[in-house]
Amino acid sequence: MSNLPFILILLGLILLIAAFTDLRQHKVYNWLTFPGMLLGLGFHLAAQGLPGLWFSLLGLLIGGLLFFPAFFWGGMGAGDIKLMAVIGAFTGAAFVVNVGLYTALAGGIIALVILGLKGELWMTLKNLARLFCFLMLPKYAVKPDFKKKPLPFAAVIALGAGAAYFLPPLIDFN
Repeated sequence: MSNLPFILILLGLILLIAAFTDLRQHKVYNWLTFPGMLLGLGFHLAAQGLPGLWFSLLGLLIGGLLFFPAFFWGGMGAGDIKLMAVIGAFTGAAFVVNVGLYTALAGGIIALVILGLKGELWMTLKNLARLFCFLMLPKYAVKPDFKKKPLPFAAVIALGAGAAYFLPPLIDFN
């Protein structure tokens, strides 16, 4: 597969654009994600035929579903979900799972640092405890009070993808 470096450079460019637009405008645009998905699918179809398309499609689905619960609960935007699907379409299911793990790790560390710097760490931990109690005993627990503060997660996804590429996989599927 001699075009692999080109396709990884293209994916890197997509990730950089998404991180930039998310940092500046709090948006990951469809004009970037949908063509990215099609490029990933088309590349693998052209390079390997139907097995390549299946590899790419499975990666797209896993990537798109990986953070879907966070989107469902309002903690992540749809653009971030689509960006993970793009990564899956380009790299397949095994790699995108490791991107998700590295992204979650990086996002958690960044969030703790930001909360610590803002002096909101204790309040957030208290709300997480309330959320756990609310989920377990909804009739008796106090509902947590989360104020929505957008985190440009596309930048964190780009960090997670870079970590997954340069560091050893957290889960080895071989």
